Amino acid sequence: MNQKLIVVLVMLLSIYGSAIAQNKKGKAKKATTSSKGLSTAEKMGYARTNKYWGPGTFYLYAPGKPNNKMANNAITAMRDLTGLSNDDFYTEIAKQGYVEIPKKEVTKTWFNDTRNKDVPYYYSADKSYVIKAAIKDMYRSPAMENGKYAYACNALMKYVLYPKSDSAKVIEAVLQYLRDLNELKVNLSTVGTKFKKCDPKAYPIQQVGSSGWTSFRAGSFVLVMNEGKPKIHWERNENIIRRTIGNTDFVLEVLAMETDFSYLMKVKLEKEGYVVEYTVSAQNFGDLEPGNTWVKQYPIEVQQYKAGVKADKDAVDLYKKAPFPPVLEDLNKLLHIK
Repeated sequence: MNQKLIVVLVMLLSIYGSAIAQNKKGKAKKATTSSKGLSTAEKMGYARTNKYWGPGTFYLYAPGKPNNKMANNAITAMRDLTGLSNDDFYTEIAKQGYVEIPKKEVTKTWFNDTRNKDVPYYYSADKSYVIKAAIKDMYRSPAMENGKYAYACNALMKYVLYPKSDSAKVIEAVLQYLRDLNELKVNLSTVGTKFKKCDPKAYPIQQVGSSGWTSFRAGSFVLVMNEGKPKIHWERNENIIRRTIGNTDFVLEVLAMETDFSYLMKVKLEKEGYVVEYTVSAQNFGDLEPGNTWVKQYPIEVQQYKAGVKADKDAVDLYKKAPFPPVLEDLNKLLHIK
């Protein structure tokens, strides 16, 4: 599980260095996947303009069957835009009403932490959020012929700004993100919070620290000395978040993964307000180590995913034997699912 988390974190950091380029269009391919159970974007029937991309949103040559959970939520709407060749990507977001933000508006803004004016950002149709894509060269793809380069969207970032007075809405956005992840049945890697000058050993508890759905259901713990004796304190994660969200430099991160995608939500309290950033990364588009191929790598990804699932299930028995919490909280109740 730790190995998988490191792999995911490294990949999330690497996507920001992706190259942006143009690719010539070829003969279009119609999607042949059944529309039953598909998300809204998948039902639109993208026409692929590059022979290296097949129906849906997965790289044609990647081995195995992707762990593609069909759902219709905000995460899958983002996920549907990954795996597209660059020309297809720009065509598709134009159809969906996205408009490129002028370069003079993308410097010194709440969504552009690098202040790089050369990276294209796009407003949604109603300007309620901003997106940015990572367009990656596929130079290590075994499918490339005669040294040709192809380019694909391997990750999508979405940015939303909430006023400082809307912390309740931010918490609801976090809960909705967790509901969406739960609907996809992916591994919840971590949920963590911190803020400036927070004390990880303080009580009342100042930081959320959970790994997996079971750990999240259990809450967060601290061990403090009470009259010379160690004492465990426990608290619900939601209570900790609600109590600490307004502190200076507050940060909350939710990281999840499966065999083919990693998911990240990050909340940062900045001078403009709460910046909520969502990232969906297609793991089968990441750089492979020299000499490695997806035929070798994919079984490893599957085993790491299964290990995460098993660890979460095993944690149930572990918490049942522990003195805290007395009862694992029901997940539906925890996520406020009616």
